[in-house]
Amino acid sequence: MGISSDYRDKRVLVTGGLGFIGSNLVRRLVRLGASVTVIDACYPDQGANFYNLKDYLEKINLVVADIGEADKISEYLPDQEIVFNLAASTSHVGSLLNPLRDLERNCLSQLKFLNLLADLSPRTMVVYTGSRSQYGKPLYLPVDENHPLRPVDINGVHKTTVEEYHRVFHERNRLRCTSLRLTNVFGPRHQMQHDGQGFLNWFIREGLLGNEILVYGEGSQQRDFLYVEDVVEALLLAGTSEACVGKAFNLASGTSITVAEAARAVAEATGTTWRKAPFPPEYASVEPGDIELDASLFRETLGWEPRWDFHAGLMETIVFYRQHGNHYFRSQEWKTCRTRNR
Repeated sequence: MGISSDYRDKRVLVTGGLGFIGSNLVRRLVRLGASVTVIDACYPDQGANFYNLKDYLEKINLVVADIGEADKISEYLPDQEIVFNLAASTSHVGSLLNPLRDLERNCLSQLKFLNLLADLSPRTMVVYTGSRSQYGKPLYLPVDENHPLRPVDINGVHKTTVEEYHRVFHERNRLRCTSLRLTNVFGPRHQMQHDGQGFLNWFIREGLLGNEILVYGEGSQQRDFLYVEDVVEALLLAGTSEACVGKAFNLASGTSITVAEAARAVAEATGTTWRKAPFPPEYASVEPGDIELDASLFRETLGWEPRWDFHAGLMETIVFYRQHGNHYFRSQEWKTCRTRNR
């Protein structure tokens, strides 16, 4: 299925658009000819980075605000045709240490946003990005959409709750919503300041800085990694598909490798070493064990297929950070964010 003309002149809003997946999506949307508005809270402990869209600022509307701040975002919501709702506070361990902050940034802000969007731009198509963490420790593999949702941390509970918000707004005919539950996504423009938002990019950072890569536990846990460009393609397909409305889908590559194999691949590509280390207690408490998502429903519905295998995506990511790492390793450029209107 092609998307080359589906977004030309479309009014598109991306929440969390200065972050990892969001910024890659925004760049693609602009190239497709969409009229793009980005809303991002720029919380310093999250993924927003001004550098992610530095060369696109004159081509988008950028609004620095929490999506729950009605007074700051209301004027940008009317007549939006498609909303990619990627805004989230993302840290499994962090959500256990500060559950109320996670509740406020995720659930409360999201509910305010959806209620406001439904009032100002009813029948907008909303694509929400859920997470494999909603499933918790798998009862069977691969995990399909019928698997029970039993997250092991507060962030996973809140991701599930927000997905349910979207479902209710859809079923009450206030918005048209779909959800994509993402596996382990990696690639360029991910935050590299801490290891609380996905370990593969942290492995890459450590390798490029010449540090030894630490694998917690035996490293035998299976993981399904998905390159960010494949995620962008899936989001774009879902955004204009009536077949997706009212449904939740897994999104995954369909090919799993162990954590140790991932560490070995990064170490070999960056010229460093890796070793096993005991699990810190806070990480052991959120470890789901082996997990692999079944994305056949989304593939069959939209004809989507991932184009990047793990090693090709890994090399592309390493090339990016070798060239741009100084904008990610030392200081995320969130402090320079300003509201900019095209």
